Parts: sequence; structure tokens; C-alpha cells
Amino acid sequence: MYDIEKIGKIIADLERYFANLEELKVSSSVMTTERFYSLSMVLFAILNRTMDLGQEIVRGKKLGMPASYKEIFQILQREKLIDSDLSQKLQHLANQRNVLAHEYFDVTEKSIYAIYLRINIVQELVKVTKALLSLKKNGKNK
Repeated sequence: MYDIEKIGKIIADLERYFANLEELKVSSSVMTTERFYSLSMVLFAILNRTMDLGQEIVRGKKLGMPASYKEIFQILQREKLIDSDLSQKLQHLANQRNVLAHEYFDVTEKSIYAIYLRINIVQELVKVTKALLSLKKNGKNK
């Protein structure tokens, strides 16, 4: 059973972080130190909440305990909740999240910009989640 309140909070956080991202008006040619650190933190927040959202779907459907962030999306793919393409892209972002968290000293403007260019895929996971919750709410337990 999904924790609707928790998932709703995660989605609200993601929507807020994406709005923050829009405010940064990022371009590859203008990466000030302030923008670099701001962008890094907003991306990190989005990535963390993405992992939380995936974990909540796995937990809500009682699909086990993923051993890694990548495995969250492998499980969702295996259960046909997301397709292979979305799974692969989210697994890549899970790797990038770990780099930001554990190897921050190696993060460059180029790597941050590369994450920025891919981050919108998270919005696809939000759509999938909303659809799952809609099905559940309407009594169509998938």
C-alpha cells in the first residue's frame, strides 16, 4: 500500500526543485562559481528525492529491499512499472547522484551541466507515479 502523503510530499519537493532549476537559467557558456554550486545543490536535491520516490513505489508495492539506488529502477523495470529506456536513464542518474555525494571533489562544471541536461527524465517518473496512484485511487489495483 502506498504512503500517499509521503509520495505527495516527495512530488511536491521535486516540483519545487524543478521550479528552482528554472530560476537558475542555466547555459553551458555561463557557469559562474555561484551558479555552479547552486546548480549542484538543486540537482543533488532532485536526485535524492528521485531515489526516495522510487523507493516509495518499491515499498508500496512490496517489491523487496533494493541494495542500491540503481536496483530501485531495475526492480521497477522488472515489474513493468517503467520501461527499459526510463530505467536505464534513471540508473545513470543514480550513479551521478553517488558521484555528487561521495566524490564531490571530482565534480566539474562539465559533469554538472551533463546532469542538468538529463535531469528532466525525472519528470517522467513523476508522471508514472501519478498514474499509479490514480489507478490505485480509482480502485484499479495494478
